[in-house]
Amino acid sequence: MRMRAWAGWGAWLCTAVACGTVAPPVTGEGSSTGAADDTTTFEPPSGEAGSGQVLTTGTPGSSTSGEGPMDGSDDVTFLLEPDGGGDNECDPTMQDCPRGQKCTAWANDGGTFWNATRCVEVSGGNVAGDPCMVEGNGVSGLDDCELGHICLNTNEENIGVCVAFCQGEDLECASGDACAVYNDGVLPLCLPGCDPLLQDCPAGQACIDTPNQTFICFSDASGANGADGDPCPPEDGENSCDAGQWCGPNSAGCMDVNCCTPYCDLASPVCTPPDECVSFYGDPGAAPPGFEDVGVCVLP
Repeated sequence: MRMRAWAGWGAWLCTAVACGTVAPPVTGEGSSTGAADDTTTFEPPSGEAGSGQVLTTGTPGSSTSGEGPMDGSDDVTFLLEPDGGGDNECDPTMQDCPRGQKCTAWANDGGTFWNATRCVEVSGGNVAGDPCMVEGNGVSGLDDCELGHICLNTNEENIGVCVAFCQGEDLECASGDACAVYNDGVLPLCLPGCDPLLQDCPAGQACIDTPNQTFICFSDASGANGADGDPCPPEDGENSCDAGQWCGPNSAGCMDVNCCTPYCDLASPVCTPPDECVSFYGDPGAAPPGFEDVGVCVLP
């Protein structure tokens, strides 16, 4: 998957989430299924949905490995881009650069996607949630965030907010956050976590899945659509369904590539026949602790 910095204040980061045709969750296979400009946007959950906010993620049963203003009032757009990144100098989860430098993501091809990693000088001490500033364009990788952080959500004045990278081999984040891995591993980001069965996100947000099968709170951009059975094509994104609905294939009556269908609890499954409650992870045994009962209503 790939994220992209996009020209214009209301469009931002394209998640080039390596999207493609995937197997339905019942099989436990498939893939988890989003010239540089001075404006980059990555929308951390703001509590307020905006038009055009689109996040493309994926399909259960896989492990494939996205800002407007910080008040959430502008649009967010995640667009798709083919896989295939640039050369990586370092690992942002390990921060394996020389002393005084940090490993960060950037666009090494002059484009608008973070497609590679490199070592840059640490030029500030701002941490997650702090305001920050980028140099040049939004995908330069040059900012005043602390070691282990990257500046996202930048506006026309190059001011944004620091977001922490996931840490270590286990992709750890601070308590309450979940690791969401985008751009083929170039952007492993710590974002607010949630439970899709509880939908325990602030008003205006939905608990949605990420490329690496974690769950994060993100603005609900479903608008008038997003109910059970509504189409949610890949270009519209995972947050184009109402809270409590998963965007994916293989549900009854779905005539599009993907449609909205409810999450369900394997411990007390409730789905509309002929859909049945199938493990989001293909096999409940493959689910991370606390998510063993997460399912989606699809055809058996």
